[in-house]
Amino acid sequence: MKKRNNQTMLALGFFDGVHNGHKTLINQTVTIAQKNQCASAVLTFKEHPLRLIFPAYAPSMITTNDEKVAIIKSMGIDEVDINPFDEALMNLSPEEFVRDYLLSRYHVGHIVVGFNYTFGYKGEGNTDTLMALGKKYGFGVSVMPPTVIDGQTVSSTLIRDLIASGKVSEVETFLGRKYTINGSVVIGKRLGHTFGIPTANLKLSDTVILPGAGVYFTRVRVRGRSYDGITNLGHNPTFEQHPYSIETHLYDFSDNIYGEVMSVTFLERVRGEIKFDSLDELIAQIKKDIAFADEHFRHRK
Repeated sequence: MKKRNNQTMLALGFFDGVHNGHKTLINQTVTIAQKNQCASAVLTFKEHPLRLIFPAYAPSMITTNDEKVAIIKSMGIDEVDINPFDEALMNLSPEEFVRDYLLSRYHVGHIVVGFNYTFGYKGEGNTDTLMALGKKYGFGVSVMPPTVIDGQTVSSTLIRDLIASGKVSEVETFLGRKYTINGSVVIGKRLGHTFGIPTANLKLSDTVILPGAGVYFTRVRVRGRSYDGITNLGHNPTFEQHPYSIETHLYDFSDNIYGEVMSVTFLERVRGEIKFDSLDELIAQIKKDIAFADEHFRHRK
């Protein structure tokens, strides 16, 4: 599509996870841009603002910045700008944020935000403030209502809570896709190999939120192919001072994949973390977990 003018239709927000609520907002931005034959853009930040304001309360992320950009661009947005959130930005008043930060970077024709959007020093600006500034500086504003699914307002906080509590099978309803983590396969203690249950130890590429400790039925992608897997996350309390690990046993797979990039998609929780009295009990339970997932998840109709 040839752009008729150099105005930009701009979506604002942090967009962690790019969940179903975010998608409604982004789709609206693309629609307005297409209608006006101009560019669409998303402006967001590299780090959650709480990382600077109240570090102890900063949440773990659902998506990395690279994942966020890829998902947003796949929805038809022309430009995704991920800028640092620093003290200078934090201390701008709502009007300074719009006048000196947004309007100095973009020829803004229209801004799209969510119903709970806040901005400026101490979050003093809200959607009413933004609409008033739009009238003053000559840009339109669309405020998207909450997206409600199964009686719950879709939010990054809700999705983080589901992931952290191990309710991975419920995540897709709100996120719009199953929860996936990415990393590289590294050498672990190789206990699984010793007992005939080899596992791939995953080192994450970036820090993201992880499902609660326990065992999960997963879908693994490595070397361009997908495999069913059983993934254990946690400190493995059977062993003293065992480091936190993410270990996956792949069904019907025995290749050496050290150093390979691997993604793990969480489908169902099998059980929580258990401390066993002996290594033999642990190995026996792992075999039960593999058999259970094989029967109840892999082959269910």
